[in-house]
Amino acid sequence: MLQLIFKKSFVSIYNQYDLTLVSSSITYQKIVSMEIKNAMYVNFHGFDIEKFESATITTNFWESNYQIPNLDNKVKIVFLGRLTEDKGWKFTLDAFVRLQQLVNIENISIIIVGDGPMRDEISNRLAQATNLVYLLGRVPPENVPNILKNSDFHVTASEKETRGLTVLEAFAAGIPVVAPQAGGVTENIEDGKNGLLFTPGNQESFCEKLKLLIEDSNLRIKMGINAKESVAKYSWDNAVANLVKIWQEQILLKS
Repeated sequence: MLQLIFKKSFVSIYNQYDLTLVSSSITYQKIVSMEIKNAMYVNFHGFDIEKFESATITTNFWESNYQIPNLDNKVKIVFLGRLTEDKGWKFTLDAFVRLQQLVNIENISIIIVGDGPMRDEISNRLAQATNLVYLLGRVPPENVPNILKNSDFHVTASEKETRGLTVLEAFAAGIPVVAPQAGGVTENIEDGKNGLLFTPGNQESFCEKLKLLIEDSNLRIKMGINAKESVAKYSWDNAVANLVKIWQEQILLKS
């Protein structure tokens, strides 16, 4: 009963506005189903693309900056985000047991950027699979572009992203992304073009996608080029222009 009352109040408040703007089609579908009648789906999601595009691939980057030697010839898989269960880490840890049977684990390194309550569990369980796991913890935001640029691809197992900023950042840095076919990330990832989508909750599907990118450097490069081209519309200039256009249209309607 309380949930019903809260929902009706919530919907009533939002329906008093001229517009409710959302930047995710997933969110748009949800609020329309709640009977919010003034919803508009529009891209006003932006980030500083130039910082990622200007990042550079540097020889001995990992040793010079993070005291991690001998990574230049390995396939570097980067995870960027909070180390929490809602980011799909339970699934990821279980899947890595299967991955060991499919690829030469010594040819890859796993870079984890972020912190959270699952840090120790992630560290302990992945250490059982390979000694090439590096948890960097939280890093300054200005370091993220070069971390992504000097990695080979980004992985997320989160099924609840509304848009997935780390996906866009990886694309801007020119690397592909492996993600579940769920949530807002599907708006940006074109399966087989700028990244790979796996069946949510399916370890076989997840590991097959990882294996494909681990073993095919040409595919990684091709997808990275496509990824970089796909994020141009997320510049701040474009996001602000979209928002200003909506305001101007609403002002005309009111005049």
